[in-house]
Amino acid sequence: MRGVSLLAGCLVALSPVIAGAAVAKSASPYEMTYEARTDTTLRASIEAGSPAIAEIPKGSSGIVLRWCRSEIPFGKWQFGSPAVWRALLDARACEIGWNGKVGFVDGTALTPTR
Repeated sequence: MRGVSLLAGCLVALSPVIAGAAVAKSASPYEMTYEARTDTTLRASIEAGSPAIAEIPKGSSGIVLRWCRSEIPFGKWQFGSPAVWRALLDARACEIGWNGKVGFVDGTALTPTR
């Protein structure tokens, strides 16, 4: 019985180390902020050519991602590198919040800043 208690104690002590092997590299894409990679137009709807709400200059920061279509696969994002994140964004259109406005941009205009 003492051996079982000792083994259980070791497992409890090592559980943070064991669990750490699966720890994500990043937050959810919806818990990060973004910067504009290029000058881009914030649009009223997801369709290309919809009315412009604002122009976002390249380098603008504080962009908040609200959602993207198609949905970003959480596992690929969470365990991916910045290059993977950019590739995932490049394939999507996203609703964002920026400077008090909400609208849509092409994902190619965004880069994560953490």
